[in-house]
Amino acid sequence: MQKLLLLANSGRVRFLVFKETGDDPAEKPHLLEGPGSPVEMRPASIHETVTDRAGRFSQGGAAGRPAGMSHGDEYELEEQLETEALKRVAAKIDEIVSVAGYPAWQLVAPATILGALRKELPEPTLRVLAHSEPGDLTKLPVADLEKRFIQRS
Repeated sequence: MQKLLLLANSGRVRFLVFKETGDDPAEKPHLLEGPGSPVEMRPASIHETVTDRAGRFSQGGAAGRPAGMSHGDEYELEEQLETEALKRVAAKIDEIVSVAGYPAWQLVAPATILGALRKELPEPTLRVLAHSEPGDLTKLPVADLEKRFIQRS
């Protein structure tokens, strides 16, 4: 089994450490929440970035004269905000894996971001990634995560 389990979505990273059994035969392997986990990284909202209040700029002028602002300027702002959120999540994952000494680790993230998230990870972190799978398990209780990841290994 991998030593680290990282659960991520576009605004949260949660990491758990696999704890082996000890000398006590009654002790079983289990997962421990990592220090400082979960890490909340609320993605920026498009409403925090732009305004829709009227009266900020003139919408146009007389025919043939340049205006201060054109209708419908599209800058793909939503896509840019999603990309920035993904880069923040990848940077946090890299930090967690590097601080742990680059152990084998497993990643679970929603299918919509999993491929792009893997592409954002630095090579040393990606090299020790043992397994990745789609899913958003960032809010699942530890007991349910243990049933899913410890009992199947």
